[in-house]
Amino acid sequence: MKKTGHIASFLGGALTALALAACLTTALAASGKVSYNFANVTVEGTRKITAGQDIVAANGQKIPGTILYTDAAGGKTNYLPIRTISELLGVEVGYDSASKTIQLGKQPAAAPETKPASGVPMNAKLGDKALIVSRGGTLLPDSDPKSYRGPEKLFIDKNGERRAEWKVGNEETICDLPAKEKLLATLVNGDYPKNSKGESYGNILLSEYVGYWPDLTHMAEYPPEGRPEGYIRDSELQKGGDALQGLSEEACPHEYTIPLYDAEGNVIGEYKGACGGHLDTSGMTMEEVKEAVKNAGQ
Repeated sequence: MKKTGHIASFLGGALTALALAACLTTALAASGKVSYNFANVTVEGTRKITAGQDIVAANGQKIPGTILYTDAAGGKTNYLPIRTISELLGVEVGYDSASKTIQLGKQPAAAPETKPASGVPMNAKLGDKALIVSRGGTLLPDSDPKSYRGPEKLFIDKNGERRAEWKVGNEETICDLPAKEKLLATLVNGDYPKNSKGESYGNILLSEYVGYWPDLTHMAEYPPEGRPEGYIRDSELQKGGDALQGLSEEACPHEYTIPLYDAEGNVIGEYKGACGGHLDTSGMTMEEVKEAVKNAGQ
């Protein structure tokens, strides 16, 4: 019958240091006096090892049943072969050669090897999910093949754009950008700063690192137009460009203006946008025009 409940009291007495007897002789003899088979050993009043007698190991060889080590101060410590202890107390014993670990008691079952779902990359590049959520991002299922772009796991940012998880908060994302340190210095704890209205503002070159586009996008000064440094709103830029879509070259003004703001969202000037050019549709059928427009948008 196993007596695993007595392990603590048994090991808490004289037999406190467990080790393999065959490995102890050299180490112990180097610093003190070693005696073999000095003590009797009993378990719950029944003698199991007799002083003066060897015991037989699993390989049939005789080894000391006990070892007594006396240190330089006269202190005594008794040692037993660990396999003997396991047999006396009914405790499983094993040895992991890879990690050089003696294992007492039942070991937890190894976690089953898991494989990614079909279509999911084996070594997917994941990111800091908690950071992504804190920046307003929406996580996509790791098990969904559609949540990946190549090996990159994607998420949806607060603006509805799909981005790679691993890039958020990872300086490798911006390692090749000019003036990297200057750009990073514009952030607050890795995020875009906010104005008094709660709007974010900053450089879109940092959007992959931050995890979303700022509400106010930084624009450098442009002396040829007398434009000062400021910020624009992407929604207004998009609206201005959309207004020119589909116009003929003759009807299109080719340029449009939107407000230029300071970091607080106050208008300080104008930003000039331009159309994206025009298709020459002369001699084309309506179907050919539609196809050309479709291809131009890709």
